[in-house]
Amino acid sequence: MLYLMSDIHGDLKSFKELLKYINFNIDRLIILGDVLDKGKKPMESLNLVRELMVKYSGQVIFVKGNHELFASMYLDGKLSEKTWLTTGYGGDETLAVLKKMRKAEVEEFKHFIDSLPLYYEIESPKYGKCIATHSGLHADYIVHNEDGSINVVKSIEEGYSKNSFEYMCSGDIHRMPTNILDRFMIVGHVPCVYLEGASYKILRRKRYMCIDSGADPGCKKLGGRLSMYCVDNDKEFYA
Repeated sequence: MLYLMSDIHGDLKSFKELLKYINFNIDRLIILGDVLDKGKKPMESLNLVRELMVKYSGQVIFVKGNHELFASMYLDGKLSEKTWLTTGYGGDETLAVLKKMRKAEVEEFKHFIDSLPLYYEIESPKYGKCIATHSGLHADYIVHNEDGSINVVKSIEEGYSKNSFEYMCSGDIHRMPTNILDRFMIVGHVPCVYLEGASYKILRRKRYMCIDSGADPGCKKLGGRLSMYCVDNDKEFYA
């Protein structure tokens, strides 16, 4: 089975609860970014992801989210500590751990973050060829195919190369026509409660779905949950 999860945001307890459904000897897991920031145990959550990636090589894939980008930008001096500590960024717990790490550990951490892929290609029995990524698309960096459809892969790469910060923070996929996407997309990034339907459940639309069900503390207090989606049997799991 192939499972997808997104926006763990330091919710280590819920992350561990959902992992109980997975048998890594035969199953795979793709995490669509934003393991870091906002929650109480972001670095512990990231360390568990990394342990699983090593122990089950090739079975666990970690796609970069905007909060992983924030950490890298901070270490590059492109994001101020003051900004990272604001509520919207929620980097206080991540930053506190980073400040206790040795220089070599910080460098290794940054190398890991910078090397994360932007998307992963999968095959779904229900949706066909899919692209699993974090934030989706940016309306200013759309690449079209000759037939007029949107080339999802090239649009992701174009957006990130032109302005990684704007692209990774974009929620444009929820505000633009998506019926002409050349691949079905599975994204996280924007909690579903802020989207059509205002529900803390996975949001499904014709050409994409959002699996961020609100595990960050702000949403969690109001009923948000960490969700997981199984590609093979189309089932949803919540913790």
